[in-house]
Amino acid sequence: MHPSNLSEFPSPERVVFSVDDDPNDRLLLSHLLERPGLDYTCRFFPGGGEVMDALIKVLRGAPAPLACFLDLNMGRMSGFDVLRWIRCQDALDAVPVIMMSSCEDPQKLHEAREMGAQCYVKKFPSAEELHHIIEEAQHYATDRSMPMAFHLPYNLLLNAVPHMAVA
Repeated sequence: MHPSNLSEFPSPERVVFSVDDDPNDRLLLSHLLERPGLDYTCRFFPGGGEVMDALIKVLRGAPAPLACFLDLNMGRMSGFDVLRWIRCQDALDAVPVIMMSSCEDPQKLHEAREMGAQCYVKKFPSAEELHHIIEEAQHYATDRSMPMAFHLPYNLLLNAVPHMAVA
């Protein structure tokens, strides 16, 4: 489960992308994905620009990832910036985006939902929760009639309500 080049993908349905500027968080996610029953290769990216470069290769015909995990708060480009770009690419509509953050601000949750994220989980999900998220991603990629947000008890988007302006 170590970073690899796009040409080294074992199988497109077994690859997930993860974008996080914190090397310790990338390492933790790597360990979670290495648990028994989770046989996924994860390509790690330290920032939005790097994952966008990889996704441009997908737009040009490279295999698409099963899902894209995005850290919300990163240095130069936020997870929202990356999510906005992904959702502007029609060819990436089937790639579910899972936002990961320690922030549970209702406005951020609402924004993630409105921008087209399928899941928003608190850092860090357990290996079992991660397994369920990836199972939902597989269903989402093949069944476009699924609801936009994954119906998982720890998906914070399910409780996101529109932000009400205070008068």
